Amino acid sequence: MDSRILVLTIAVFITGLAENVFIGVLPDMAGSLGVSESEASSVISVFSITYAFFAPIAALISYRFDPKPTLVAAISIFAASNVAVVIGGSGLLVISASRIITAMACAQISVCAVGSAVQIVSERYRARAIAAVYLGISGSLFLGVPLGVWITHLIGWRAVGLAMIGLSVVTIWLVIVRLPNVGSRSKRSLFGKLYLAHFRDRNQMMAQCVSILFIAGHFTLFSYLTSYAASKGFFGPHWEAFLYAVFGSSGMAGGVLAGILSDVAGRRLALVASPAIYLVTTLLLCMSESSIFFFASLSMWGCASWSISPIVQSYIADLGRSPNDIIIGANVTAMHIGVAGGAVVGGKLIANYDVSVLPIGAAGLAAIALATAILSVRSSH
Repeated sequence: MDSRILVLTIAVFITGLAENVFIGVLPDMAGSLGVSESEASSVISVFSITYAFFAPIAALISYRFDPKPTLVAAISIFAASNVAVVIGGSGLLVISASRIITAMACAQISVCAVGSAVQIVSERYRARAIAAVYLGISGSLFLGVPLGVWITHLIGWRAVGLAMIGLSVVTIWLVIVRLPNVGSRSKRSLFGKLYLAHFRDRNQMMAQCVSILFIAGHFTLFSYLTSYAASKGFFGPHWEAFLYAVFGSSGMAGGVLAGILSDVAGRRLALVASPAIYLVTTLLLCMSESSIFFFASLSMWGCASWSISPIVQSYIADLGRSPNDIIIGANVTAMHIGVAGGAVVGGKLIANYDVSVLPIGAAGLAAIALATAILSVRSSH
């Protein structure tokens, strides 16, 4: 692996940590702030909604400015925004406001990192390069979320913000040392027209809808995974750390396998296979009762869950209708619309039923994603 790709993976790691760490500590945060778990989940929803809406602007910035200083500036803003999490008196409203700034910074980091990775490698390895960068997100689950759970139980959930600030400083140093200055690619006003053309293209939009539905289904369950596992009898710091370590390591493997599948077997087959496999693994997780079956199902589910982004981005790029920056920016928007939608759907299911129905809701959205993928592939021919 090119060491520059590794630096970009680390940059995306901190965005994944910011997005996912509160999932692991949501019950503790809710108890500390004196709100319900579904109310506390607003920090997830507001982050994702902001991320989704800012991603097109982030793509424009990435398109017009040198990635290196852009990354340094975005990571610096990310670090500053996490100060609100550390301050003891800040309540849910203040933390939610800080999450808006964090989400804007994370969108810029992600779009810039993936766009740079695509430039670094040849077209043959494009999906694998994207998957390698997105390893940062699944890696944040494997390493960051279990660590966040332990920090929460030992010190308190606010210490997680301090850890993210420290990681940001290290990442800024790596970006400055390893990434070259490549300059801006264009200062023309054509970018907005290309974006509009992308959103008007039926085939490209159907593929983006696969991302929205797939990730909405995933986050319907994943946003409340700690509580769902507790309902199965797996609760406490040891089980929670093990839970996210299994899920995160499986997600890392799934991201790599998805990139290979897309590059080797073809983008169209991969686009259909990914939601199909995810649907099956979700149903297996729903039926699991024993600890061995539960964690085996969780491992397969985690492997399938992080496969969709490199597959969709490579599939759309193969259509040859939009620049990579636009594809990445639009897909980041689609992903986080899915995240926000999934968190809301999961919260509604918990409020009206209980956590046991979450896999059913996730499977339903995955089935719609599979149907959309099939339609997209048939239409693209």
